[in-house]
Amino acid sequence: MAMVASLGLNVIMAQDAQATSENNKKLELSVYLGGSTPLGSFGKSPAIDVSAEDMLRKVAYNGDITYGNADWVGVNVGMKAKYNIPEVKGLGIMATADMFFNTTFGFKIKEDNSSYGVIDEELYSVCINIPIMFGANYDYAINDKISIWGEAAVGANLRIITTSGTTKRVEYVDNMELTFKQNYDNCFTLGFQTGVGVKLNKKYSIGLHYYNLGNKAVTGVMTDIVPGIATTDVKNTPFSLPELKTSMLLIRLGYHF
Repeated sequence: MAMVASLGLNVIMAQDAQATSENNKKLELSVYLGGSTPLGSFGKSPAIDVSAEDMLRKVAYNGDITYGNADWVGVNVGMKAKYNIPEVKGLGIMATADMFFNTTFGFKIKEDNSSYGVIDEELYSVCINIPIMFGANYDYAINDKISIWGEAAVGANLRIITTSGTTKRVEYVDNMELTFKQNYDNCFTLGFQTGVGVKLNKKYSIGLHYYNLGNKAVTGVMTDIVPGIATTDVKNTPFSLPELKTSMLLIRLGYHF
């Protein structure tokens, strides 16, 4: 967000002293609000025929499976600064900053299993993506009220997965409650986005976007807390899951200053 604000300030300071109008703006600023649906492994959920025991074994111990399991609707807020190139009407370079919120990252299990007893398990968290991108936008005016636009950009994304945890009761060890917490490492990925849309009255827009925020392994530390008679045994175990492919389809509304 600071990078975009800095870019906008620098462009404003560099502008000529001539008066501007809606038709000859050198700098356009806009803000956005939208909803997204996850694609690929980011939105993939565990198969319904996977047993609770198998899920616990794979996710908690072997680390050979990744399910983003993001909800089918996420939230996006963002802003964009576009500098219009005087020589080519409608074409401009742009810088964008976005923030995506998607829940849940994890899985839920409630099953009576012969090996573990009654399992009532939830592992969930929020996946936050913050991409900063640079690219180009072209806006073609159909008339004074309506224009169509397209854009593309590339940049870096910060992925944050909040801590997930669960407490489960295991009958075969005298109903002992086991607590698991997974702390995920933050990471940077390379990403890109493309979008098309319509602008109305040079103030309002609606756009359809595809964001691919890169592939990166999910790493972190699992804390296994087993209450004992006199002390609490805490084990911190690093884990590394396969690459999570973060991509999403997005519809959002914009307001242009």
